[in-house]
Amino acid sequence: MPRISGESSGNGVQAVLLALQTLEFIAQAQRAVGVTELTRAFGTTKSRIYRHLQTLVSAGYLIQETETERYRVSARLMALGQAVSEGYELAGAARSMMRTLRDKLGHPVVLSLPEPDGVRILSLIPGRSNIEIGVKPGSMLEFHSSAQGKLALAFDDVTCQRVLRTTLAQSTPDTLTDPAALKAEIDLTRTRGWAVAPNEALIGLNALAAPVFDALGAFAGSLAIVDSIQHIPAEPSPEQIGCVVEAAARVSADLGFREGRGRALRKGA
Repeated sequence: MPRISGESSGNGVQAVLLALQTLEFIAQAQRAVGVTELTRAFGTTKSRIYRHLQTLVSAGYLIQETETERYRVSARLMALGQAVSEGYELAGAARSMMRTLRDKLGHPVVLSLPEPDGVRILSLIPGRSNIEIGVKPGSMLEFHSSAQGKLALAFDDVTCQRVLRTTLAQSTPDTLTDPAALKAEIDLTRTRGWAVAPNEALIGLNALAAPVFDALGAFAGSLAIVDSIQHIPAEPSPEQIGCVVEAAARVSADLGFREGRGRALRKGA
């Protein structure tokens, strides 16, 4: 474990580095760790380590045991690690099928993952066109104005009800901001198994997305093609719909999902 040099009050980078290394040390120990042990490991002062530990406890990433006053990782940190692990598993399962879908239709293909505040773009396979249209990996899409977000709402009742109670931001004149209209679109999405969002996030842009389910039948993410409205119309072609739905189904199968289990589970249903 590397030692951290002296930290001045204004050196935020050093503070962040020590906090992250503290989390890593405790997680790798797989047991509760005390201030003295951490002080020796990092070659710093007890007061400095204690400050960082209390910050991590306040943020919910560590728990301080009442009896021993030692620190261990929290359920929140474990859930974060699981989410990262699941994201990499999904990306690995989808990579080959994303290339196949791109080669078949020519459009950029994106893989996304649901998060509490929206849908995160996990990976992208560029299209065949000389003019590139797409979204950057790491971008966050809103639930109500993206095809991927509508799928997330269709298969997560708790998030759906929360979003429908909020004020829906209007990105373009075509964005669905009326809760009743959005609810109808979500119900349709759930029934037909795919979603579009023509001109809803950005004028001239559309996406066609289909859901990916995990081995337990829960919504794991979505596979989508993204392009101009000229190439993916508001009512996509049967070929586009069939190819995207089939590709997502194959990724779901690679994750262990089986149609024989019945319709995929909806969180909160």
